[in-house]
Amino acid sequence: MTAKTQGVLLQLHGLIAAIIFVSGCASLSKQECQTADWRTIGYEDGVQGRPEARIGEHRKACAEHGVALELETYRSGWDEGVARFCQPGNGYQQGRSGRKYAGVCPNALEADFLQAYRDGRALYVVESDIRRLSKKLTHQRKRLAEIDVEMRDAGLELIAKGIPTERRVVLLDELRKLGDERSDIKTRIPPLEAELEDQKQRLSVMSSASAFKVTY
Repeated sequence: MTAKTQGVLLQLHGLIAAIIFVSGCASLSKQECQTADWRTIGYEDGVQGRPEARIGEHRKACAEHGVALELETYRSGWDEGVARFCQPGNGYQQGRSGRKYAGVCPNALEADFLQAYRDGRALYVVESDIRRLSKKLTHQRKRLAEIDVEMRDAGLELIAKGIPTERRVVLLDELRKLGDERSDIKTRIPPLEAELEDQKQRLSVMSSASAFKVTY
């Protein structure tokens, strides 16, 4: 094994170790546990829609440093944060961003939150489909342009002087395959364009009907 290879392996091992370390990090550090404002921590978890089970992660993290979690204080802050999180406007934004809902809202707030969340989520799904179709169309059009160049080059070589018969046979076969691929792509593009336009119109209708202001 060369020194260069060994160096690359050492860098790779270091990267893997860093990834493992980050993924295994506790929810709170020793200093955070020792100086914790449990009401604020609870509020921040609640306002971000994190489930109450997050308490267990904090308790475990701080227990390793000999610090006890103030459960009631945390829950008081969490309840306040959840009440803010569970507003319909935020539910809409959560759905619109494609975020998952962890089922944290109390019964009194959940119905309105979920309705707004589903409205936002529906827009997110359509927008995701528009991005997918746009990307697919871009790829198809790019490939079509590449085929045109390849066919031009093959055609120029085919009519050049001194090209052996065997090479001409290969070029003719390449041109046939490229032509077939080109025809196939040109057949696929119009339905994709139509589907994309339908989804854009659908998004426009949904946005206009939404009770929440939609910005782009």
